[in-house]
Amino acid sequence: MAEQPNNQYAALERLYSERRWAEVEASAAVLLAELDGELRTRVLLLLGHTRLYGYKDAGIAAEHYRQVLAAEPEALLVGIAQEGLNQCLAAQVPSPAQEPSSADAMPWLEKIAGPEVAGQEPLQSVPGFVQPVEPFESLENSESPTEIAEGIDQLTQPTQLSPKESAELAKGLLGVVIRPN
Repeated sequence: MAEQPNNQYAALERLYSERRWAEVEASAAVLLAELDGELRTRVLLLLGHTRLYGYKDAGIAAEHYRQVLAAEPEALLVGIAQEGLNQCLAAQVPSPAQEPSSADAMPWLEKIAGPEVAGQEPLQSVPGFVQPVEPFESLENSESPTEIAEGIDQLTQPTQLSPKESAELAKGLLGVVIRPN
């Protein structure tokens, strides 16, 4: 009869190696009810690995690793369980119920969106943030449409290109050149 739990544990390890996480947990629950001693400790260790590496759930994995350590198994299993517990503590993976905030993913957004605080950098110094040079004015307070059209015509007047620039333009190599008026 002692052979059957070993075969069940071997089947459990095979499920784990095939990354069939739900089946590992279901089979492990059945085995835990039947086993004690070292084999039970190994099942708990495998459950910890399933939660940590399979489901990325460090919270539940840590509980399994703590149960392994509480059982005071052989030194090899203690080392594996302690390493798993250390990884769980380092991971600090939020549980699925926790919603990550925008500050977790984009801390710079808080700086841009938040109110200006004394001692905080002004917005234009935040990399990637473009501060307008002039505040927007409505058309009622600005130039007439005719004045605006004349200004646009001045800006869009074609300029004469040098022979070298014409050759570069034909090859698609001409860069943008800004010339003062």
